[in-house]
Formats: sequence, C-alpha cells, structure tokens
Amino acid sequence: MLIRILFLLIIPISFYAQTANEVIEKVQTKFSEINNLQANFSQTISSGQNAKSINFDGEFYYKKEDSFRIELPNRMIISDGKSVWNYDAKQNKVVISDAEFEEASFSLKKIIFTYPAKCNLTLIKSENNSFYIKAVPTSMELSFKEVYLSINNKFLLSKVEIVDFNNMKFTFELFNISLNKNLDNKLFQFQPSTEVEVIDLR
Repeated sequence: MLIRILFLLIIPISFYAQTANEVIEKVQTKFSEINNLQANFSQTISSGQNAKSINFDGEFYYKKEDSFRIELPNRMIISDGKSVWNYDAKQNKVVISDAEFEEASFSLKKIIFTYPAKCNLTLIKSENNSFYIKAVPTSMELSFKEVYLSINNKFLLSKVEIVDFNNMKFTFELFNISLNKNLDNKLFQFQPSTEVEVIDLR
C-alpha cells in the first residue's frame, strides 16, 4: 500500500517536469502567435568588477517580423526589420545602419529562435510555472559566453541576461507586457526633420 501511495505521488511530478528544450519550444510557439507587443523595460550594463552599473528605463515595442522601437529619455532606436535608426536627441543626430549588421539591433526573434538552436540549454530553475534557462554557445559563431533567459508563466520571454567574453553583463527586462495591440506602422519608421544631422551607413 505504501509503495502504491509513493508511486501516485511521484507520477504527477514526473509527468509535469519539463526540460529546457520543451520550455523553449513552448516559448517559440507562443511567440509565433504574437503579432506585436508593448512593454516597459529596463536595461542594465555591469562589468562584474564592483564598478557602478549603468541603468536605462524606457518603452519597448515589437512587431513582426523583426520591427522594434526602444524609447529612452534622450534616445530612440527604431527598426523596420531592414534598417535601424539610432537617434540621439541631445546631439540632434541620427545614424542609420543595416539591421543585419547593427549590434544595437535588439532581435527578439533571434533570441528566441536562433540562440537556443546554437546553444546547449540547461534548465536552472523552475518555480510557479516560471523558468530560468542557461544557454551556452556550441561554437564561436555567437558573440557571447553565455545567456540566461527568464520565462514567465505565460511562456513569454521576460528577461535576457547576456554575458560577453569580457564578463560584461547586459540585462534587458520587460514589464507590463501587452500583446497584439493596434500598433501604428509609423512607430517603426523614423523620419528626421531638416534640422537633424543624418549619417547613413547603409
């Protein structure tokens, strides 16, 4: 009888246990169903050597297939998936570059689909249907040492922590995520006024 009770207790745990790959597959499925999202975000850059961290807060917008808009107090980074406009309000200058080669480009699609496919994944923590996954590149193709992905209970990516080869950590966290709103396409374009200095690197 005791063995039967223990067996019944173990079955649900084994049945609901998920691997890192299974969690990522659910994140990818969820992401594929999303047309756009809007969120508050915070970004932190730290060296890990007791140096003071650099922090930013702002608004983040995303729209398929890889358009995004990042709004900071004195800066905007906007992409239509092909070009990236990096606008500095203090200098009244915009630098335009190709999205494919722009390091400032923030691609949710790449983080959710490309990174896991080129990394070894480990489920570090699973709690209250939220997950914390470590991804280590299997080759030098990706320009970081490791990345940590936080997944919320709706299987949405809520935080990305990237550690480069100099042990610099770049953290991007999303809050108050809203899905499939009626976002205007103009959000993902930048039309500089005649007073703005334009540097086009495309």
